[in-house]
Amino acid sequence: MKPIDKARVLVTGGSKGIGQAIAEVFAEHGHDLVLVARSEDRLEDTARRIRERTGVDVLTIPMDLTGDGSAEKLFAHVEQAGLHIDILVNNAGVGMTGAFAQGDQQRMTQMLRLNMLVLSELTRRFLPPMLARGKGRILNVGSVVAYFSGAPNWSAYVASKHYVLAFTRGLSRELRNTGVAATVVSPGTTATDFVETADAASMRAYQASGGVSVEAVARTAYRACQKGRTAVVPGLFNKVLAFLGELPPRAIAFEVFAFLSQKTDTH
Repeated sequence: MKPIDKARVLVTGGSKGIGQAIAEVFAEHGHDLVLVARSEDRLEDTARRIRERTGVDVLTIPMDLTGDGSAEKLFAHVEQAGLHIDILVNNAGVGMTGAFAQGDQQRMTQMLRLNMLVLSELTRRFLPPMLARGKGRILNVGSVVAYFSGAPNWSAYVASKHYVLAFTRGLSRELRNTGVAATVVSPGTTATDFVETADAASMRAYQASGGVSVEAVARTAYRACQKGRTAVVPGLFNKVLAFLGELPPRAIAFEVFAFLSQKTDTH
């Protein structure tokens, strides 16, 4: 597909990590931004640095997307600002590891809401105007774990990323010949605080994986999004993992990933 020039890009979770890196890459290519995240201070700091370096317009919207009606409120905020969004980047998401029965119920519910429902609700809000204009992109940030049929010790998180992958694949097919495309980027280990917040540092999966920088993930995502590709996995090691995860018989891949999902410390 033909790339979209001078588009306005909305990035959720745009104040740090992969979301910030994606925002920076779009800004480098002349795209104005709308950045959404919980931390107002961090959001403003990110926006200031991007403005100073690239000169693009950056609107910040501090918002906790796990709150009730957050997608509707965000869409209304953008409309009231008189802006239209050409590219929606659904990056906001959280992780959680550990035995499902022992996990914190509220934390798990917030994770599932953010990783699946909010992503879907935002897409449903911002997609129709894109279709009406005959131009647009949806970029969803998933995970390489989605290519496996499941995993113990982070069963709910892996399932939520399965949803992102399946949702984007289906949506991509629906959008053929509309001028709008949906892309999912599925990174593996990256240099972000996800590993710590999800308590995944001691997992074999993270210890074995060759890390890909957030900058490399962002540039891969940008190119795939602009080309209208359905799915992309950054990094050779992660590409191999994704291939093996979907290779039949998937039961073998499941057992391998179950081993990798174990934590090496017992303390």
